[in-house]
Amino acid sequence: MTQYWQSKINQRLIFRPIGLLYFVIFFSGISIISCKNTDSDLGLNLRPDKGELYSAETDTFTVNAFTVREDSLKTDSLSTNILGAMVDPDFGMSTAGVASQLTITQIDLNFGTAPKVDSAMLYIRWDKDYFYGNLNSNQSMTIYYLKDSISSGLKYYSDISPLLGEEIGVWNGSFNLKDSVTIKEKGLSVKKAPGLLIKLNKKVGEDFAKASPSVYGSVSAFKTFVKGIVFVPQSSGLASGQGAIAGVDFFTGNSQLVVHYNDTSQHSFVFNNNCENYNMYNTAHTNPDLLTQFANPSKHYNTTYIQSMGGCKTKIEIPYILNLCNSALPNERIIINEAAFVLTPQNGSISSSYGLPFRLYLLQPDITTKLNSPILDFIDFVDPKLGTYSIYGGGYNSLTNEYTIRFTRHLQHLLDQFKINGTNLNRGFFVTIPSDKPITPTRVILNNTRMPNYKALKFRVTYSKIKI
Repeated sequence: MTQYWQSKINQRLIFRPIGLLYFVIFFSGISIISCKNTDSDLGLNLRPDKGELYSAETDTFTVNAFTVREDSLKTDSLSTNILGAMVDPDFGMSTAGVASQLTITQIDLNFGTAPKVDSAMLYIRWDKDYFYGNLNSNQSMTIYYLKDSISSGLKYYSDISPLLGEEIGVWNGSFNLKDSVTIKEKGLSVKKAPGLLIKLNKKVGEDFAKASPSVYGSVSAFKTFVKGIVFVPQSSGLASGQGAIAGVDFFTGNSQLVVHYNDTSQHSFVFNNNCENYNMYNTAHTNPDLLTQFANPSKHYNTTYIQSMGGCKTKIEIPYILNLCNSALPNERIIINEAAFVLTPQNGSISSSYGLPFRLYLLQPDITTKLNSPILDFIDFVDPKLGTYSIYGGGYNSLTNEYTIRFTRHLQHLLDQFKINGTNLNRGFFVTIPSDKPITPTRVILNNTRMPNYKALKFRVTYSKIKI
């Protein structure tokens, strides 16, 4: 299971905007006055390096990149959910299912005496900001009652297999994220935002209509009666390049189960932010090169793979990075001005159906569990106070077709710990796709070529040496 961490942020001095302005004006004035004599050695005795400074930039270290499996992801507190199945030609089959509670909108609702159920319908509104794959291809989905309750006190991970109850419906079709759907409300046809419209077995309506009045006496009583609904995409019948996964709205109350009865009457049961839910992911890789890397890691491959939904990630190792310490004399310290990876997607691996992720993360293996763990630069990046000032990066640059991710503070920490304590904390890096915000079923194939005259995978480090 992917480890989740508590951000621990070091205190920093951050100038207020007005104070910074006076600071710049004051020292600009000093600069104007002092630049009259450029040959002066005034102030050298105040510098720890006595004026002796060495600076260098290099990209000559050995860098190994290879693909490893990703661990399961925590999916019970996502900003949205995703649903569907697809067969990526370069990766294989991926499915995203959803299990969610359902709730009532009023206490003590009733269907009257001897209600005649007409139908039961599910309407699941799309979250149109998130989709991936071939939207034009057909796929199928099976809907079940959930047999076990979803507890707010438990953590749910992407590899969970929920205990399925009775099958209550089947859906077949393509994901239409553009056109509105028509549903009935009190006998009238009403247009709703684009979404999935699923006709459930009539027995579902009868289950709700014939339930004991106590079931509708409280929200908790209803959630005990109906523990949840499970949406399970079917992987069978999809060829390479077919299928899609898209965002679905289980938080706003717009998605709902509607029971129609007595010709013009209805009751709606909604999915909203008072309902616990989680995603289930499954990835079945079929690419021979990808499977070879799983079986033979820790060597360099010119092509590596990164996939969301707990699929896979790229590990990068720089085995001799601590040799930087050897380039410094005993009375010198290496100061890292910048350390960064520049990652290049492979040409020909991008299409309208399989686009690139907006962002990549650079993490490290935990010292004990070997799971994803943050580096110092990432902790700064995700901190709400310091994130604005972070230069961690990770976003895709469409002009250069590159991702640049910096780990300056992390590398400085590695070198300092090795020089001061002799501790080797160099465990390599993981390059992953964020599991949320945004939540997208994306992937990327990296070009890791490192030739003397061309490096698609760049390790850029600029450093200085000062006397201590």
